[in-house]
Amino acid sequence: MRHRLVALSLFAATALTPVLATATPAQATPTLQVVYTNLPYEICLSFGRSGQENDRWGTWWCSMHYPSNPYYPAYDLWAYVN
Repeated sequence: MRHRLVALSLFAATALTPVLATATPAQATPTLQVVYTNLPYEICLSFGRSGQENDRWGTWWCSMHYPSNPYYPAYDLWAYVN
């Protein structure tokens, strides 16, 4: 009985794959988002590069703001997320 359920689920998954593939848009429009907030500068750069290398976003940048302590600025990571 277990083998029949596994075979049936595999058949259903392979039968639905072309339908699911054509249902998604070819190119989704990326949206501008604040991905991370209040980061040190080096961490913001590291996260930005990592996301670009992993194809999570193409365009990204770090914006600076001063939280409660003006001597230690923090950075927000902005990106156009796919």
